[in-house]
Amino acid sequence: MELLFNELSAEPLSEDKYAANDKMKQFAETVGDARKKGFQFIRSHLSISEIPLANNYTLYDWINNKDIPILYREFLFDMIIQPFIKDEDEEVIDKYIEANYFFEDKESGIAKTACTGLASAYLYETLSISLSSAPVWDKTKLPIIIETDEETRIESVFNASSKKSFEDKEIVEYVENLGNVELVETDIAPEDKKIHLADHHGKKELAELAKQLKNSPYVVEMRSTNWRGKKFIRKIRKDGTIDIVLYKTDEGYALWVQTTGRNLRETKAIAQILDDKYA
Repeated sequence: MELLFNELSAEPLSEDKYAANDKMKQFAETVGDARKKGFQFIRSHLSISEIPLANNYTLYDWINNKDIPILYREFLFDMIIQPFIKDEDEEVIDKYIEANYFFEDKESGIAKTACTGLASAYLYETLSISLSSAPVWDKTKLPIIIETDEETRIESVFNASSKKSFEDKEIVEYVENLGNVELVETDIAPEDKKIHLADHHGKKELAELAKQLKNSPYVVEMRSTNWRGKKFIRKIRKDGTIDIVLYKTDEGYALWVQTTGRNLRETKAIAQILDDKYA
């Protein structure tokens, strides 16, 4: 599991590096607790040398500050990684491009501003993690504004900024669900599953693949499509659909596969099962 760093929480900056060190002690303890919960990385839009803590003092400086006990610094060693959205997660990339994501909190004097980390946490269906630099960043649920051509809506992201965050009842339940993906099996018999294949000379290869895939209890329906790719799983979507490519050929044969996945995490888990068994 992964957290997403809320880059907005770097503001306001600490007045000096000593105040920043106090702030980072709490952040490090939060990361340490997150690691115990199974979170392996923190994805970030900014590198550690670009995350400011105080004037002329960055997260990179803090990690390499020998005056800080190693107990705290080691929690962050190799923990923060880039990019904030993985190149292979095309569904997340598409959703990020299709909309604009903003955070606004008038009570804290925060004007409507783009929120890369919170947007990524929302799209990945995981938690954001924030520096405790202002009361607003200590909230366990943060609102984000999502604007598309069709609508504007407000969604929320669960957020951690201290060890106490992981004691919050809603976050405890949310993290438990993150760690335990329960897949649903279809009650459609393999021979009754719908398979729609276009009439072209790749039909034989696709039919053979579909014949195998229909035995999976997580596959509901399939149809042929035209995609090229260099790997078996080309695209995963949160609506439970997957694009599977006959990547060992040069013809661009592919299947659109409807699975029982109810969200992105479940569909990813199903995609991994199909990849392991049929690729």
